[in-house]
Parts: sequence; structure tokens; C-alpha cells
Amino acid sequence: VDVDTINGGLTLNEDFLVDFGNEPDGPVLAHEIRYPKGDCTSDIWLAPQK
Repeated sequence: VDVDTINGGLTLNEDFLVDFGNEPDGPVLAHEIRYPKGDCTSDIWLAPQK
């Protein structure tokens, strides 16, 4: 997503690609977090509001 801070607005950058297929411990999904020498998690958490 490109953010226009001058005029305002968001646009999708169709040239941006993150290849999750060549991760060191195998392919991952974008929502996963892979810990070094650990497992992966798909837990979604929100920080407590102050």
C-alpha cells in the first residue's frame, strides 16, 4: 500500500511482492510468525489499550 501524505489517500502498489516461498525453514503464510529455532504461530493478538 502506498500512502500519499501530501494529498491524502492510499493506493495498492501492484508491483510490490513479498515471496514467502523461500523462507529458510520452508514456505510460510503471510500471517505466520516463524521464530528462529522454534515453531510458527498464526495467533493474532492486540496490544492492550492504555
